Amino acid sequence: MSATPLSSIQEIIERSLFEVIRQEIVDKGYLPDIITYTDDQVGWDQYQTDINTIVSFKGFCIELFSVGSNEAKGIKKAPRIVLESGNFLPGALGGDPRRYFIDGGTNWNAKITPPQTTDFYINFCIVANKAVQARILNAIFALSVPRRGYIPWYNDSTKSFFARFLNYYDRTDEDEGIIEHVYAYEIPDAWDQDERDAPTYPTIAKISEITLNTNIQKYMDRTWGYDSTPLIVS
Repeated sequence: MSATPLSSIQEIIERSLFEVIRQEIVDKGYLPDIITYTDDQVGWDQYQTDINTIVSFKGFCIELFSVGSNEAKGIKKAPRIVLESGNFLPGALGGDPRRYFIDGGTNWNAKITPPQTTDFYINFCIVANKAVQARILNAIFALSVPRRGYIPWYNDSTKSFFARFLNYYDRTDEDEGIIEHVYAYEIPDAWDQDERDAPTYPTIAKISEITLNTNIQKYMDRTWGYDSTPLIVS
């Protein structure tokens, strides 16, 4: 069995992309900000009331759907933006097998990187039943997810990953009256394994103090001897 912890990079990618799109939809007034409501029936009722207000004022509300069950993901409810999670393929970079050290508090812990990066693929589906809806959905998507650029982590704004636009598909269903544009994206060179501990190497204690004998004159006179205060490293 592997002692390496499971990687959370797929969850981070999916939730981070969801969050940047959600924030843009909320900012443009097409969706209430769900994080401002209480998690109870009162909050749910108010959320539905605010959705109805948006529909009355703007004509429609934009639903954002992330990774879920196959049954729910296939519902062609418009207008909406749907994230379709793809798969990992081998990346272009190899991991550095040499040890590096991270701060473990009282010690430095040895780590090694995985042997190879991976490329992750994801689709963004723009679903509408009117041209005016499709235009607004495309405009919101263009503002939230760059064609080439960095996306901040949803849970740590100091970190980010690179995303780039790869391809476009048209899945419009005229019989159902659905306009559907699909934008395929790649997140290149991600780590689908967390950094691994190097159990064959012990942790390294931190140096908290280095004390040197300051009697420089003895050194210059070449009388440095056993009577001198020794070097102290702790």
